[in-house]
Amino acid sequence: MPIWTVQVTDGGDEEIEAGLLATESGALVALTEDGLLTRAWAPGQWRTVRQVGGVGPDPARGSDEEDELLVGLPRR
Repeated sequence: MPIWTVQVTDGGDEEIEAGLLATESGALVALTEDGLLTRAWAPGQWRTVRQVGGVGPDPARGSDEEDELLVGLPRR
């Protein structure tokens, strides 16, 4: 299962193992490959998300590991 790094608003990083990450109404949710919710971040509580490289094959992933996959903007 892929491992993701989520940068939260306080500047720290959280790592989560999840089959899929998605956004819903500004929230970020982590799902297992079976579709079960494993973690959620509220709107404005996350900044960027990246897949950790070298964990498993992902043919859709480009070679540039610095690409931001998801970007969350804080609500004002």
